[in-house]
Amino acid sequence: MNFIFRIVLLWIMAAATPLLAGCQDGGVVRLKDRATIPFDRMVGEVSKSRVIVIGETHDNQAHHDLQLKIIRTLYEGGAPLAVGLEMFRAESQELLDKWWRWGMPTEQFEALYRENWGMPWVLYRDIFLYARQKRIPLLGLNVPREVIAKVALEGFAALTEAERKKLPPGLTCTLDEAYRSFIRSTFTEHAHASGRSFEHFCEAQMVWDTAMAIYALEYLDKNPGSRIVILAGSVHAWKRAIPRQIATMRPDVTVSVILPAQGGKGDREKVTAEDADYLVLQ
Repeated sequence: MNFIFRIVLLWIMAAATPLLAGCQDGGVVRLKDRATIPFDRMVGEVSKSRVIVIGETHDNQAHHDLQLKIIRTLYEGGAPLAVGLEMFRAESQELLDKWWRWGMPTEQFEALYRENWGMPWVLYRDIFLYARQKRIPLLGLNVPREVIAKVALEGFAALTEAERKKLPPGLTCTLDEAYRSFIRSTFTEHAHASGRSFEHFCEAQMVWDTAMAIYALEYLDKNPGSRIVILAGSVHAWKRAIPRQIATMRPDVTVSVILPAQGGKGDREKVTAEDADYLVLQ
């Protein structure tokens, strides 16, 4: 199962990399009106939302630097917040709490991170250290890798009752043509795929997106005065992914989506308000 999970992860990284390969915050396009605005104005606007989703290409340090800058600016502006992480499974929450509450040494937390995620520690280190320094709650949003791998290989219906219990209560997997089209357009290398293999691949993405949305909403329900910043691969951050699941389950919860970009006119044309709310340029 670990081998299959690695294949799925490579698919995701390959899909996100062409458009989102490199980024510095050299300007922000507000996509609803195509206006170029300052970084601080973007943060001021998204601070009004209860959920702020920031995309990334997992192995791009500039994307993580951008995420930290947004988190720091929100925190320094007085916004009560938590940080939700695709990089940690929900079952690791007790240990995550120990970390940001100063109950775990860095070496132990680094080992925990490596158990949960395959990217180099240094990419996320400054985010984790800042969260602990400021006592910002960190939330594990992911599901067991073996569950996602099985869905990608055999489909959601193949999960046993025990495996379904590892998912958030009430999670279902109902695909519509709009979501299939989104996956096909995002995962260009699978554009000509057909049959059950592509269907199972879509189901795996849906389970991933839906679980992260459910866990984020559970936190907000328990902490009504807070907001949550979600850090996830851009294919999950796209409006048609995690944000769409949140809107379906809780239309009253406001969501803002920020995507990093390579910069240049090509990105301005490719990414629209149907994809995100803000595009941060190189």
